Amino acid sequence: METSFRVVMVDDDPDLRKLVKLTLEFTAGWEVEVAADGAEGIEAVRTHKPDVAVVDIMMPGMDGYEVCERLKGDPETARIPVVFLTARKELDAERVRELDVAGVVFKPFEPDELAEKLLALSAGEGT
Repeated sequence: METSFRVVMVDDDPDLRKLVKLTLEFTAGWEVEVAADGAEGIEAVRTHKPDVAVVDIMMPGMDGYEVCERLKGDPETARIPVVFLTARKELDAERVRELDVAGVVFKPFEPDELAEKLLALSAGEGT
């Protein structure tokens, strides 16, 4: 897999952040930055210019929809694909379309399969 692939993961669950970071860094050899909330995530995306942003939908304060909306509304980050990560089985499909979300990964997921899913989703290959 690509070694220069960069990911920013935004999730309020510290254990999940750690698991995803370790998995993607050691299994795929990617650079992974993590953020604990929406504001921190937006800043991390602006700073690191990742190949893909993985954003949890359900977070306190600023939810994933708002994070995505702000990223898509900023010319510096508008082209970065956003992949939602969620435990919810029902999404606001209209809002997902409006925000041009690259795809959705549902929790629980197999950490080893996440890299393949992110590559496919960020390349526009759908969920």
